[in-house]
Amino acid sequence: MNPIFLIIFLSLFSCSSPKQSDTEQTNNNFATTECSKLYPFQSYYIDLDENNSVLIDGLPATDFKTCSKYARRFKNIISDSVSLNGKLFVVEYDNDKGIYKINISEDNKKIGSIDLPVENPLPEVREYYIHLLPYKDNVIMFMNDMYGTDYIICKYNADGKELMRTTIEHTFITHPEPNTNYMHPYLYLSGFTGTQMIFSSNVGFSEKDKTVVLSMDNFSKTEYDKTANGLILDENEMNLAGFISSNDDKFKIQMLDGKKYDFEIKNGDPACECLLSGNLLYIANYHPIATGSSLQCFDFSTGKMKWTADVKQVNASHSEYANKVTLSMYKDKIIMEGNESYGSYVQIFDAASGKRLADFGDFIDIGE
Repeated sequence: MNPIFLIIFLSLFSCSSPKQSDTEQTNNNFATTECSKLYPFQSYYIDLDENNSVLIDGLPATDFKTCSKYARRFKNIISDSVSLNGKLFVVEYDNDKGIYKINISEDNKKIGSIDLPVENPLPEVREYYIHLLPYKDNVIMFMNDMYGTDYIICKYNADGKELMRTTIEHTFITHPEPNTNYMHPYLYLSGFTGTQMIFSSNVGFSEKDKTVVLSMDNFSKTEYDKTANGLILDENEMNLAGFISSNDDKFKIQMLDGKKYDFEIKNGDPACECLLSGNLLYIANYHPIATGSSLQCFDFSTGKMKWTADVKQVNASHSEYANKVTLSMYKDKIIMEGNESYGSYVQIFDAASGKRLADFGDFIDIGE
């Protein structure tokens, strides 16, 4: 669909925090409060009330991707630097020199550093990848030991004091021959909730099925002997409510309250992006390294699919590809954003029926 651009002057938007408007809750338990109707996409915004595209003269005070409860889905929260209570924490590492630390500065002046828990002396083959993320009033350091067997995770306060530390195995070792270690990596960082880090095995590549849920509050761990093809967050986007596992076209929903459900997607793909609303679970099914996606609505009350949407496809031919789908919800609408190597799009669907209401973006048939 070619966007019809409308010019909206900045004066129409308040520079203060936007007033939240309440909508009556429906029988399907759709979202009740919204922070902004403006959804940024490419060089314009989508008006989620009117289902059309608009150009903004200036910048609005906020937008849906930054102020809604789904904001975490749209950004990468791990980095090599974070700000906390006026202080800047920056990772400094040099694999060749064996330097692994976090420098702390305030007002552009270095005030301290944290020596990271690496092996000393470092074996020559050791290699670490270090990431930081802010959590409440603390900083969490997540370190991937590429040639070891464990992730190392530490929490530091604003003064750089270590509060807690834990490890999570990501690789197991076998010994097919005497004095020979054969490494089997199987566990990867899968995602975040508002309070948890989720690690899961890689669909189709890992030799062990495992999902580990780590609380960022107290570093407690819960483990499941299943691979999570998709994470199901609670309606507040704060905690894991369940996950989806697959075997070919057959999928299993495992809720953390013990309830289990089965469904099937013909020619299903390994990745699922999920959104929970009341007794309805919206599932976008796609392949991370291939074009295309689908969208279904599963009804927990019946144990069956309520609808399957008509999703418009990019239809690109390719040899190397990347594909990521993100779901969110505005009032009684499902927003599906796809970012593929050969195009990006946003499609809006009616949450009750699955009817496609609007689409924006790149739907070019690349061909051979």
